[in-house]
Amino acid sequence: MSGVARARTPATASEGPRAFGAYVRMLRENARGAGRGKTLRQLSRETGIAPSVLSRGERGLQDLRQAEYIERLAPHLGVRPSVLRRVATAITGEDVERLRPARTGDETAGLPARSAQAVLWTRLVKELEGLHGAPAETLEALLAYIEFLAARARSEGTRAADETR
Repeated sequence: MSGVARARTPATASEGPRAFGAYVRMLRENARGAGRGKTLRQLSRETGIAPSVLSRGERGLQDLRQAEYIERLAPHLGVRPSVLRRVATAITGEDVERLRPARTGDETAGLPARSAQAVLWTRLVKELEGLHGAPAETLEALLAYIEFLAARARSEGTRAADETR
């Protein structure tokens, strides 16, 4: 990340559904990830969401950020529902453009996980930048929690590696 963070413009009321819909389309069209290049009709059959609703949602004409839609879509797009919910609250059109692959090929193999991670990382950095000038106690508490999460992630990684041996 460069030394100067780019300012993100706040999402307008209509940008949220449009950006999230574009993100869902990007996941669905991912030729190598869990979306596997699915058509709207295929995704509709798997999720029980009408193709017209999915089409309108991907174009931002209907809001797919509702819990019911997220819970049905996530497993078929290769994203955990909790991650898809967080992305739904954070994504902007700017994010979608930045995450869209320049070409199809090997770099899209892990697109759903990488793109969700990138959106959430951008949001985290933005929130951290807002803590400049916060009391030392706040920063200490945050640092302790981050250290706890990092230790837990290392522990889970070690456990997973042991299980595969």
